[in-house]
Amino acid sequence: MKKYIIKSVFLLSILLTIGCSDDEYLDKQPPDQLTSENFWRNAEDARSGLTAAYSELEARSNFWDGWQEGRSVVEYFRSDYVLPGPDATNYSHWMSIYNFNYTNGHIFLDVLWSTNYKGINFSNQVIKNVSEMTEDQISDSEKEQILGEAYFLRGYYHFKLLTLFEQVIIRDDIVTPSTLDKALATRTEVWDFVLQDFKTAADKLSFEIQPQNYGRANKGAALGYLGKAYMYKAGDASSSTGDDYQNAAEAFSKVIESGQYALVDDFKSLFNGENENNKESIFELQFKSGDATSWNATRLHSFVADWAIGGWGGILADDRLVAEMKEEGMIAENGLYDNRLYATLYFDDPYFNDESARRMEGSTWNDLIESTYGDPDAKDDVAFFRKWLPEPVEGNGYIGLNVTLLRYADVLLMHAEALNETGNTEKAAELINQVREAHGNVPAVTLNSKEAVFEQIVHERVMELTLESTRFFDLRRWGMLDAAMNAAGRVDFDAQQHSYLPVPLSEIQTNTEIN
Repeated sequence: MKKYIIKSVFLLSILLTIGCSDDEYLDKQPPDQLTSENFWRNAEDARSGLTAAYSELEARSNFWDGWQEGRSVVEYFRSDYVLPGPDATNYSHWMSIYNFNYTNGHIFLDVLWSTNYKGINFSNQVIKNVSEMTEDQISDSEKEQILGEAYFLRGYYHFKLLTLFEQVIIRDDIVTPSTLDKALATRTEVWDFVLQDFKTAADKLSFEIQPQNYGRANKGAALGYLGKAYMYKAGDASSSTGDDYQNAAEAFSKVIESGQYALVDDFKSLFNGENENNKESIFELQFKSGDATSWNATRLHSFVADWAIGGWGGILADDRLVAEMKEEGMIAENGLYDNRLYATLYFDDPYFNDESARRMEGSTWNDLIESTYGDPDAKDDVAFFRKWLPEPVEGNGYIGLNVTLLRYADVLLMHAEALNETGNTEKAAELINQVREAHGNVPAVTLNSKEAVFEQIVHERVMELTLESTRFFDLRRWGMLDAAMNAAGRVDFDAQQHSYLPVPLSEIQTNTEIN
């Protein structure tokens, strides 16, 4: 997939884009489109068009200083367990996200909106034009495969927009001058659209995927996100129905019963680049090693890593997160806390102060804190994130460490939640314990009620998925945002105002159908 993406980067400058605030859009003149006369002539063109549709995933090519800055600030900084790092206060546009005093003119809102709509429009071009290609141009099997991936991507981009913004526009066709202005849809309408796209993708795709195609969507990704969409819809008061959890459970069951996925024993290896595209990965964002001119590389590790270990110091973990992850005590089989704690965080602990092991970049917590901040007690109330860091960090250059967007463990925990909500508490507890034993090296828990299972799921999702863009969205769908933010001292948060991002000002100014 890495080579496959790079091959057609040229498309990004000529395929139709939407949702931007450039002057060309103020004039309501859509840019040139690739027509059947000059493109979409054969299978190679179809593959290139699909590559362009993948290129906007998670807005990775559209933020300065690498992919991490905007997307991660928007999704990480709104967690109740996250603090701005020592460098974050230098950037008012970061701190406005953390303090919940951003406006609809914020640059990150604009970029996230516009890049997801670029991805949608690229996907729509593939769906429309590849559907019209004949057997002489492309084989039926490849046509079905490409269309399946395009439907998945269109569903994914709409899903991302719907989870971020309170209202969005459904774009189900290539934009023309007559459709450039379009009204916002209801959340129910968008959920129905997203679910149908994931269903269509799942029908067209197979589970099998070859190494040269890693990073491309398969049936597992389509079903996994179908189930996830149902889970998020179930927590959306404006759109939830009585069968959402049951539908989610059915989608997750198909992923599990496929036998294509399994939990990886080495939890830390899922995030440090040493075990990419592994058996637990369902959908993984592919990066390659690059430089400042490469849109397909990342500096996420620089943003995550603290100054003490050679990073930029963009983000810290609240000590409340450490307390949550220590909650069950030192019950792991190796005599430590749940082993996921040590793979997720660096913190002041005998484990990271062992002079013989020197587990922090060849040093210890105390030595690094003192040498960096001058006071060995300077960071007693915080921890540093360890997820998404290569070992060693080795500076702040662009690297190719992949980011997994959907893991099998997440599917198992969501399936447990869906089963619990539909009355199968016993099976839900079994799935929870599978994840605990494989990744935490901790014993099974006995859970005898729906309430106990739910409480454990809340805890397990912290242990398992911290810094994987789930916490804020989980709290929102559980109706727990206000309580969590209050506990974190985030006094400026108001669930009615800040649960979703507003429609960007740029869209309001250029779309006459939005008041």
